[in-house]
Amino acid sequence: MNILVATDGSLSSKRAAEAVGRYYREGDVVFVFTAVNLPTDVLRELGDSGVKAASQIALEAGQTLGAGDRAAERLIKSMSTKTRPPVDSPILAGLAETANARMRPIMKALDGAGVKAGSFWRTTDNRTAKTVLTAMKDCETDLLVIGSHGRGKYEGQLGSTGSKLVRAAPASVLVIRRPQEDLSR
Repeated sequence: MNILVATDGSLSSKRAAEAVGRYYREGDVVFVFTAVNLPTDVLRELGDSGVKAASQIALEAGQTLGAGDRAAERLIKSMSTKTRPPVDSPILAGLAETANARMRPIMKALDGAGVKAGSFWRTTDNRTAKTVLTAMKDCETDLLVIGSHGRGKYEGQLGSTGSKLVRAAPASVLVIRRPQEDLSR
C-alpha cells in the first residue's frame, strides 16, 4: 500500500504517526508531503524579474503559475532552457526550509513508530488541493492522511483544502482529528 501524509505543518505528528502505524505493513511505501505557496505577490512587486523567478521555481517543480497570471504564463512559454534566469537561491532555500520545518516533526514521529518514510515537497500557487491530488497520482497513493481542521472563520471544521481532498481524492482519505485540548483554543 502507498500512503501519503499531507501536512501544512499543523497536523498532529503523534496522532498521524499512530494512525499510519495502524495501517503500515512491511513493504508499504509512506511519503510525507507538503505544498509550499510560491511568494508570487512579493515577486510580482519586484517586477518582471520577480515573475521570471517565480516562473522558474514553478517550472523546476514541474508546475506553472496560476492560469490567471497571464504574464507569468507568457514568460514560461517564452523562456528556453538556455535563457531562463537562475533561480534566486535565497527564495528556493526559504521554500525548502518552510517545507522541511513542516515535515520534520511527522518524519521524526513516524520513525519513532517504526514506519520508514520518505518526504518531498512541491510549490503551489494557492491551489493546494490540486497540488496534493497531483502528488497522490504521482505516488499512486492508496491512502491519504490529512488533518481535520480549517483556519480562520472555519476553524474547528474541515478546512476548504481538506473538504476538496475528501471529495476529489482517487483513494481513501484518513482524517486525523485535532487533539481535544487544541479545540478549546
